[in-house]
Amino acid sequence: DVDGNLSLIKGAGVIRANCGNMPFLFGPSRKGFIGKVTGETDPAERDFGTIAACLVSIENKEEIRDACNILRVHNVKAVKQAVLTYEAIQKAKME
Repeated sequence: DVDGNLSLIKGAGVIRANCGNMPFLFGPSRKGFIGKVTGETDPAERDFGTIAACLVSIENKEEIRDACNILRVHNVKAVKQAVLTYEAIQKAKME
């Protein structure tokens, strides 16, 4: 269900912490919940939603670093660019 999927993504860091920080694989690529959220019926057109889900899943929350550390996706190049950009922004110093 959509709400369950969204809750799992939002709580990825807590889930990983409760599992002793073991490697955490997340595979939201083109999933149905993205289609329901966005209204996109064609799975091949859900890459933007996939990117958003991936970025939220790696986001640091409540001092939990690298909530999700393995991503399984169809469009590797797009997600890699998004993650590298996200990480660069997170590491940037405020001047």
